[in-house]
Formats: sequence, structure tokens, C-alpha cells
Amino acid sequence: MKKEHGILGLVVICLVIVVLSVSGLASDVLTRLDLDLDGLLLIMVSLLMAGLFLLMLFIIAKEQGWLPGGHKKESAAAAAPGAKAAPAPAAARPAAAKPQSEVPVSVRPGEGK
Repeated sequence: MKKEHGILGLVVICLVIVVLSVSGLASDVLTRLDLDLDGLLLIMVSLLMAGLFLLMLFIIAKEQGWLPGGHKKESAAAAAPGAKAAPAPAAARPAAAKPQSEVPVSVRPGEGK
């Protein structure tokens, strides 16, 4: 239950930022700052913030399964239970341990020579 509250909290934060960004775009039009430097900066910052947080909303929705295609690996495995599974790759051998040198090594310059 706590994970769902955390996800819903993230969604609410993202939606608030998107609404504030849209209101920034609306205020730019209403105050007629369209092609001034201030207006262009306000448009660009509003679009940047709205785009980033909409992307985050899209990623959250896809991970939670609210959008189709979020869990392709799980659905593919569940769709074909009788299908022949791919062979597991061979396990890698651990590398041989190197013997430690007997000369002490110092990190201070001029020591350990």
C-alpha cells in the first residue's frame, strides 16, 4: 500500500508542475510577452518543464501498467507457457586471483620506494 501512495504522490507532483507550466504559457499570452526576450524565455522554460514532467508521467504510467505494452517480457512469458525455453548461457569462470606483491605500496608521494 505504501508503494501505491508513493507512486500516486509522484503523479500528483508531476501533474502540479505540468499545470503550473501550462499556466505560465497562458500568462505569457495574456500579458503579451510573446516575442520579447522575457516572453521567449518564459515559453521555453514552461515547455521544458511541461515536457520533462509529462515524460516522467508517461514512464510511471508505463511501469505501472496503466498504458498497454508496459510489461512485454512478463506477458510474452505468460502467453507461451508450453513454448521451449532458450538454453541458459554458460556460467563465466571466476578470474584467477593474482598474488599480492610483498612490497608495501604508499599513496604519499616519495614513500614506498
